[in-house]
Amino acid sequence: MSVIVVGLGSIGIRHAEIFGQLGIEVETGVDPDPDRRRAFEVHLGGVGVDCLDEALTSGPSLAIIASPNRFHIEQAIRSAEAGCHLLIEKPLGTELKGAVRLAEVVESLGLFAHVGSNFKFHTALIRMKELLEQKSIGRVTGVQVLAGQWLPGWHPHEDYRQGYSARADLGGGIALDTHELDCLTWLLGPVEELASFATRSGSLEVDTEDVACACLRFSNGILGTVHVDYIQRDYRRRYHISGDEGTIEWDFGTGLLTVYSAETGEARVENVHEELNEMYVRQARHVLAGVAGNEDPVTPIRQAISVLDLQLRVRASYA
Repeated sequence: MSVIVVGLGSIGIRHAEIFGQLGIEVETGVDPDPDRRRAFEVHLGGVGVDCLDEALTSGPSLAIIASPNRFHIEQAIRSAEAGCHLLIEKPLGTELKGAVRLAEVVESLGLFAHVGSNFKFHTALIRMKELLEQKSIGRVTGVQVLAGQWLPGWHPHEDYRQGYSARADLGGGIALDTHELDCLTWLLGPVEELASFATRSGSLEVDTEDVACACLRFSNGILGTVHVDYIQRDYRRRYHISGDEGTIEWDFGTGLLTVYSAETGEARVENVHEELNEMYVRQARHVLAGVAGNEDPVTPIRQAISVLDLQLRVRASYA
């Protein structure tokens, strides 16, 4: 299998390293930054180029799209039209029209296309989904999520102000960066109504929204709140799901999943901590199985479009 990675930032390099560990070398890396291309060549042994079209001339089987958000859809369409299966980093893109066009191209050519959703491959989310499908807490009525991290601490060796998250021209902003709307719709179903607020707090030198809150009404009647930001000085990702027969709580920081049963009056604590890379490895294995025709994408393009619609609606409350 021939693989290219488009975008040689930290996530593109992570994908390239993981596929290499699985025995699939990424032969070509695409990035306009010559320093990133050289680093890719030295550390991963591939060839760095500055043009996607050049990378596509070799007829790769899979294109990993890991560039800044605003380029995802256009690069994915060009790769798909060249016959590539796709792993596209989240978010799918920054606008819906192109996303629909991408879905049409992928479907017409019968390609496998999975949109990056690494937390769906984390033990905690997998376990929560199992518990919900087993109706372990009865009828679900509500969910509250908090997720945040200090943006300058993401990549301390780089100037965060130059990264895509801080720049509107690259499609950054916490509304598009968040995993939570994707994860929640996977766990609880589609969202019927959304009301939101987003703001630039002034705590960071960015021109994107860095704090956002959303209230959700799912189509099954569940109500939810989501708070996401670039401001939390101590990394936070916490889920609390309420049902009429119990609760499920997950704290990424502690690695603990707590399931309270109203019937027994007891809380069962499960350790779901794992190395961060494990969920990416599981996702890569899923993509390889999908390219081989053995699995359907966990997050297909059409599902990612529905999530992107929610993200854009949150972002609109800032713009």
